[in-house]
Parts: sequence; C-alpha cells; structure tokens
Amino acid sequence: MPEARRALVLTAHGTASPAGRQVVLDLVAAVQQALQQRATVLVTDAYVDVQTPEVADVVADLVTRVDDVVVVPLLFCGGYHVRVDVARAVEPFASAHSTGALGPSPLIADALAMRLREAGVTQDEAVVLAAAGSSRVEATTDARTQARMLAEVWGADVDVAFGSAATPSVPDAVNALRERPGRRVAIASLLLGEGHFHDKLIASGADVVTAPLGTATQVVEQILTRFDGVG
Repeated sequence: MPEARRALVLTAHGTASPAGRQVVLDLVAAVQQALQQRATVLVTDAYVDVQTPEVADVVADLVTRVDDVVVVPLLFCGGYHVRVDVARAVEPFASAHSTGALGPSPLIADALAMRLREAGVTQDEAVVLAAAGSSRVEATTDARTQARMLAEVWGADVDVAFGSAATPSVPDAVNALRERPGRRVAIASLLLGEGHFHDKLIASGADVVTAPLGTATQVVEQILTRFDGVG
C-alpha cells in the first residue's frame, strides 16, 4: 500500500458512553472504506473533550508524517469546539486545515428525515430538532438553519430546541407542543451518538426520540464533502 500523504482527522466531542465511542470508530472505518480508492489518505480519530487523543496532539504528530492534515469536526453546529478548540489545533501549522461543522447541510436534513421515518413519525405529528446547544450565537444560528432544512425535506413544521446553553430547552419545547390533544411530540436528535445529551433527550418527556445520526450514509457523504472542499 502506498505511504499516506494526507490525513483526515475525524474530531468528535468525546463521551463516556461505550456505544457513543464506538460510533466514532465506526465512522473512521466507514470513511476509510469510502476512500479506499485513495490509498494515500490516512483516516483517524481525535477529540476535544472527555476522551483522548486530543485533537491538538494528533495534528502536531501528523504534520511531521504527512503532507497535508485536514480536521473535520464531527459536530453539527459551529460552536466553541469548532471555532476555538479545532481552530487552535491547526493554527500553528501551514499544512494543517480545519473545515466547518458537519451542518447545516441538506445531507444532514436527509439523514434526520430518515431517522424520523425509521421511528414511525408522521408529518401530522409535532417535531422538535434537538441540538446539543452552545453559548455561541453562530451555533444557535446553525441549528435553526438545520431545522429549516429539515422542515423543507420533511414537508411539515419543525421547531428547534437545545440540550444546554441556548433556549428553548428541549423539555420546554416539548411541553409547548402539547397544545393539541392526542398529537405525539417527536424529537429529531441532531447528535452523532449516544451519551450525556442523548440521555437528556430520552428524559425530556417526548413521545418519540429518534436514534442519533451515527454512521448514516449521509453523514459519511457530508464528511467527504467537507474533506474534498479543502485544498
């Protein structure tokens, strides 16, 4: 096999959940498989919190071994981790670059709609897009844009709520949508995998919570879109 000349670093938030950790490893494998015709690309994982290796350490090591390093955050909105943690990791190196978050994106909207259908949700039921949440206004804007994209694909209104930092909170949004008796409230989870934030969605009082996006085909495609958009 030819020696790797480029590196793609899939950078997740990090979680204590074994299932959530496995999702990142599965994504690394899926992206590597998708890039099998490009044998000179090395795909690896990194994290901004909770887990190691930290993204800054991974980048600092890879720039000594390959010509080009591209960091793709496995985060759906451009909050602090994307704009500060990841940006700082690549800033010292001319051969290292970072992309934006995975969303907002029509591909992610397609994946969210797919998860809603898998959960048996219909267009006459209330839907809340639930994002992790951030104190950064850019991240809140991204989440609202993603909700609008989902509404276009879904063909019905989609509200937006947040697991932390921003408002409305997910429980508040769920409660507000219970005005029509007999109508179920579903949460479309804008999360990569299981863990702390997904547990909060389960406990929010919604009738349905979709599975995290995980290794959905659209997520893999969006990673490749971000990677190919650099350099």
